[in-house]
Amino acid sequence: MKDYIIKKTRDKGLGLFALRDFKRGEHIFHVDLTKLKKYTVKEIDGNPKLDGDHSDYVGHGKYVVNHSPASYMNHSCDPNCFVKMKIIAIKDVYALRDIKKGEELTHDYTATSVDQFAGKGFWEEKCKCGSKNCRKILHGDLFKLPEDLQKEYYRNLPPSIKRKYKKQFAKLGKMRYQ
Repeated sequence: MKDYIIKKTRDKGLGLFALRDFKRGEHIFHVDLTKLKKYTVKEIDGNPKLDGDHSDYVGHGKYVVNHSPASYMNHSCDPNCFVKMKIIAIKDVYALRDIKKGEELTHDYTATSVDQFAGKGFWEEKCKCGSKNCRKILHGDLFKLPEDLQKEYYRNLPPSIKRKYKKQFAKLGKMRYQ
C-alpha cells in the first residue's frame, strides 16, 4: 500500500499528501540522491529541460534534479515532518507529530538548506504556508532563525555540516540531542 500521493494543492502547486495516518516519530520514507546526475546551479539555470524547482543540494557545489516524493513536500513554518540527514545526499523523512490521512506532508525548507547557511544564501521568497506562526519570509539560512529553532533543527543535520559550522553552533550554548 502506498503511504502518500502527489497531488495539486489549493495554492502551492503540487504537494505530497498522506494516504494513511502516521504516528509522531514514524518513518515515512527514505531518499538517496547519491546516484542521480550532478549539476552546478549555472548548469540547471541554463538548461530549460532541467527543473530547478526540484533540485537538491548534494554537496561540493553540486545539485541534482530530484523527482522523489520528498521533492514535492512543500514548506511550512509549522511543519508536520522533519528530515534527518545521514549525509547531505541521504535523508529520511519522519512524522514530527501525529498526521491524519489526507493531510499535506510538509517540512521547514530552512532546516535542510545546508548550502544556504551562514549568509551563503542566494534565495529568499514570500512564505505561502499560512500557518499561525508563519515567518513571512522564507530563506535558507538556519542562523537567521530564532535560537530555539536552530537548536531543534541541529539534531537532524549531517555530521559534515555540524563540523563545518561548529563555531556558529557553539554560540547557541548547550545543544539538545547532540
